[in-house]
Amino acid sequence: MNEVILLRDPTAETASALRPRVEPLDTLQGRTVALMDIGKMRGDEFIDRLEVLCRERGITTRRYKKPTNTRVAPREMILDIAAHCQAVIIALSDCGSCTSCSTHDLNDLDKRGLTGVSVLTTEFAQAFESQRSTIGLDAASVYVSHPMQNKTTAELHLSADLAFAAILKAITAEADLTPRSEAA
Repeated sequence: MNEVILLRDPTAETASALRPRVEPLDTLQGRTVALMDIGKMRGDEFIDRLEVLCRERGITTRRYKKPTNTRVAPREMILDIAAHCQAVIIALSDCGSCTSCSTHDLNDLDKRGLTGVSVLTTEFAQAFESQRSTIGLDAASVYVSHPMQNKTTAELHLSADLAFAAILKAITAEADLTPRSEAA
C-alpha cells in the first residue's frame, strides 16, 4: 500500500515585523514619569535613586509597585499609569519570569500611548530580546550589571547613576537634562 503523506512546514514564511514603540517625548517638562517597581527584592532601592535623580532635574514622577514580579501588573495599576503619566520606567528585572512579565507590562503601556523603557540586568538581555520579539514590540531597554541582590545600597545607587542617562534617552529626545543645581 503506497500512501502519500503530505508534510507542511509549520514555521512562518516571513520574519515577523516588530511594531515600532511609542516615540520618546520631546520634553519631560510638564510630563509625569511612572517609576514602576516590579517587586523584586531591593529593586525599590534602585527606584529610590532614580526618583532622586529625576527630582534633581525637575522631572515629575509617580511611584508604582507591583504586588509580585511573577505576574503582569494589575489592570488597575496599568490604567492608573496610563491616566496620570506620559512615560514609564520599569525596573529592575533580573530573572526570566520577571523579564517576561515586565516586557508584557511595557507592551501594554506602549499600546496605551506611553513611551517606556525596561531596566534589566545584563544576564537577561537575551530573555528580553526573545520576549520583545515574541510580543512584536520594538521595545527599549537599558542594562545594568548582574546580580543585584547582593549589592550594597551604595552600589545599587551607583548602578542607577550609571544607567540614568541611557534611561532618559530612551524616554525623551530632550537634549539638556542637567540637574537644576548644576544649571544655575
